[in-house]
Amino acid sequence: MKERLFHFLFPEVCIVCGKLLMPSEYGCCSSCMNAFETFPDCTAAGHTLLHSIESHFRGKCSFERAYCRYVYHRNSPLQKALHAMKYEGMFNLGKAFGRELGVWILDAVPSESIDCLVPVPLHPLKRIDRSFNQAEKIAEGMAEVFHKPVRSDILVRTVYTATQTGLAISERRKNLEGAFRTPLSDIPGRILLVDDVVTTGSTVVAAASALRNGGAGSISVAALALTGKE
Repeated sequence: MKERLFHFLFPEVCIVCGKLLMPSEYGCCSSCMNAFETFPDCTAAGHTLLHSIESHFRGKCSFERAYCRYVYHRNSPLQKALHAMKYEGMFNLGKAFGRELGVWILDAVPSESIDCLVPVPLHPLKRIDRSFNQAEKIAEGMAEVFHKPVRSDILVRTVYTATQTGLAISERRKNLEGAFRTPLSDIPGRILLVDDVVTTGSTVVAAASALRNGGAGSISVAALALTGKE
């Protein structure tokens, strides 16, 4: 009741289109969420999509499966929403995105196929600056669907890197050498690695390498978006 009254007195609007949000919506309205560009073969059982995303990592890392929901372009409505999530403190939008991603993936793969979700971590200094990890919030939203734990203690980032935007693939890989480690001696065998946007894949490949060195057996990756061709 209090939430509905607060929403009535202080209505929130969609960060993309400016439309008034329903009490059940946060940050982005359902219409805009449904209008974000997906891959042409993005269906509930989009096996072709899954294979195409897996091929993005071919020769870099062997994932059990690789999932992605949206196509990311600069100056797109999706970029506007993700920018608000990452830099304007709208972390609950990350959870909403995570639930959307989780529902879609769950249609193709049962939750029994993974033991936990592991968000790609931020370096502690970057986390302090941003106050939260967007990948962790996406993972929390997915966990509500999968009913599996989010394990942020399994993987840590030990090397601080400036933004990777604009760097060549070789430069990205060099910057990420030894950037992650697993502080625990015993980690689950079947991990779903979660990130927000995959560009070259260098970050998730480096994270997966650390997980494998730590003893993980099966690693899949789920990203909210994959950068499209400009």
